Amino acid sequence: MWGRVAICVVVAAAAGGAWYLFFLRYNRRRRAGVVEWIQAALAGKGQVVAVRWLNASIFHVALRLGTSLFQHPALTVRLLPCQNPYKWLRQRWRREPATITFEADLDIPPGFHLEVHQHRWCGRSSKRALPDPEAWEFERITPLILTSRPAWQREVASMMNALLSCRERELLSLGFRHTSPHFSATIALESISPQGRTGSNVFDTLRELAAGASAPRM
Repeated sequence: MWGRVAICVVVAAAAGGAWYLFFLRYNRRRRAGVVEWIQAALAGKGQVVAVRWLNASIFHVALRLGTSLFQHPALTVRLLPCQNPYKWLRQRWRREPATITFEADLDIPPGFHLEVHQHRWCGRSSKRALPDPEAWEFERITPLILTSRPAWQREVASMMNALLSCRERELLSLGFRHTSPHFSATIALESISPQGRTGSNVFDTLRELAAGASAPRM
């Protein structure tokens, strides 16, 4: 009996090791493709200067951009943790996509701390298939804002207006803070793929959002 248990343990360990090594190599190959997407999204306005792994599914990309607005710009790419079956299945169950986070300091630090998160919900009243998207009816709601201040600063108001009017609504989260990094934004990784809707507009959108927060305060 104990011999069979030992054999099962060895087989499970070998299978787990093979799984880990296979998806480790898969993520290494995927990194090369993602770096190409990033370079294409920069559209000649910057370049990738260094890439380093933080763990088996997360890597850091240092950038050089042709603007003085962003200081020490960098990206953190979080691939699906395929090398870890439990984490991968949990993330798939929660429908959490692979993401890319842009971080940088601003030439003038923001005078406020702000975190913006975007959530989307879709519901239906029956188990039948959803109707043709062309027939969907959408209802626009106003943003829900939680603040510890009785009045907004001018920079916050201008930044929120820019966020609501920006052409692309792919931002999953957006952050401004006094300490480094002053500015951060997260989008789904597939948004910058050749088939994505954001593409080369992503850095233009981020620059528009950061410009208002970094404007000189009167």
